[in-house]
Amino acid sequence: MDKINYTITIEDCRDYVKYQRTIPRLKKYRFKIFIPLIIIFVLMLIFSLIMEIRFFLKAFEYVGGQYSMSFAELLQSDFSSLLFEGVADHFWQMNLPVFSIWAVIFFIAWFVSKNDIFHAESSKIYEGLKKTSLDIEVAPQADGLSCSGKGTSYVYKWSDMIDIYETEKSFLIYVAETSALIVPKRAFQSQAAAKEFYSLVSSKLRKK
Repeated sequence: MDKINYTITIEDCRDYVKYQRTIPRLKKYRFKIFIPLIIIFVLMLIFSLIMEIRFFLKAFEYVGGQYSMSFAELLQSDFSSLLFEGVADHFWQMNLPVFSIWAVIFFIAWFVSKNDIFHAESSKIYEGLKKTSLDIEVAPQADGLSCSGKGTSYVYKWSDMIDIYETEKSFLIYVAETSALIVPKRAFQSQAAAKEFYSLVSSKLRKK
């Protein structure tokens, strides 16, 4: 098969970022960026519960003092259910606005990340590729794919590749758990040549 020459563009990186979010194997990595928000939510919840326990104890102390009842007696009385309801209402009144704001922030962060709205991730990948080479030549060999650029040359062995995916614009050949070799379809002279390349790589991976 002939060598494939192409230049990676920012649009290729955006296509890559957009598609990789649909790959089930990478699902565990998609939520890593939300860990700080989740930690903040857990800390907020713990702090709120501590405050509510203090409120609960003060309420029981106040009611027990009014009716000269011990804590144990108060728990067995009809007042206990009313106090629990009051504490629950107090909890939601105090924390619902905060939790609602957190939920909105989480949704916005998820939406921005899912759609790469500000092209932060794709731009990062593009800038990283610029440091090596955006002009790439790929040549299929018996043992893998030989890739070369400006001052760089390496071979991705078939045995080390994980899988290949076809997007609307590119072929994504995963050479590591979370990184792929991007081969734009425009690099091929015809649709038949693109299909031949995809079939070749797919067949090699199936033989692993």
